[in-house]
Amino acid sequence: MFDSIADRYDTINRVLALRMDIGWRSVMTNDIKKILILDIATGTADVALQLIDDLSTSSTSTSTNTQDYDVTVLGLDPSENMLSVGRKKINKRGLEKQIVLERADARDLSNYYTNNNNPQSQLLFDAATIAFGIRNVVPNRDLALCEIYKLIKPNGVLAILEFSQPSYDSNGILGAAAGVFIEHVVPFIGGILSGGARQEYIHLQNSIKEFPSPEQFKNQLQNLECS
Repeated sequence: MFDSIADRYDTINRVLALRMDIGWRSVMTNDIKKILILDIATGTADVALQLIDDLSTSSTSTSTNTQDYDVTVLGLDPSENMLSVGRKKINKRGLEKQIVLERADARDLSNYYTNNNNPQSQLLFDAATIAFGIRNVVPNRDLALCEIYKLIKPNGVLAILEFSQPSYDSNGILGAAAGVFIEHVVPFIGGILSGGARQEYIHLQNSIKEFPSPEQFKNQLQNLECS
């Protein structure tokens, strides 16, 4: 599905989110001052690039040695076309040595285990990020979360940015308005901007509606048991 809209994906996101998605990603990545980061559902590499920007800003404001904040981001995504767009953005900024994009399914990250029989020898990441991706991992979302968990250091960070269905009860009139926007406006405008791929944006509407509330998802994470 994402392969078919990859070339227009960034533009459509900016329009539908009124450019607020840039700020949302910045909030998610701002406190991640880590060296080795795994970015799941990296798509067109917006989060990976934001991580590099955040680290660069920190290095100029808090250190005279930019090497103190060297960062390597491994971005994974199942859509090759999305990755292709991301690589062009990375190459344009000359960040090929700091960001690597590879095709992978979050439900099976075994290729990134250094030694399946010895977890202590695995390549472990300081942090993992997922922006607008965990909602699309169906079925077996728990399996994907456990696969990511296996690749994070014991004191590492998992940062997830995701949509959930707004409600009038908890969000008042703005929540109701957001619900109408997601259900009716997003598929219509998304279909026009993507060249008629309205079905993809009906999926967006449905996947948001079916995703757990923030409290439910937090409980799911806290109660998840991984081998």
